[in-house]
Amino acid sequence: QFRKKRLRFGRSRIHEWGLFAMEPIAADEMVIEYVGQSVRQVVADMREKRYAQEGIGSSYLFRVDQETIIDATKCGNLARFINHCCT
Repeated sequence: QFRKKRLRFGRSRIHEWGLFAMEPIAADEMVIEYVGQSVRQVVADMREKRYAQEGIGSSYLFRVDQETIIDATKCGNLARFINHCCT
């Protein structure tokens, strides 16, 4: 079991939008599940090109393993806005 962490969505200095932790989070704690469509690499490649042609500045393609990518660009949750920050 896990408790959902308190998060805030807002502008980020790292990459446009970001998701900010409003409480300390340990290295082994669940923060939020990354949600989107599960696609193969070839589909992700096509979508990435199409998103660029459509003027979508940021695509949210998260690699799970060699064959699986989660595309949260058009149907995802706030997890897609998580950026890395050492602080």
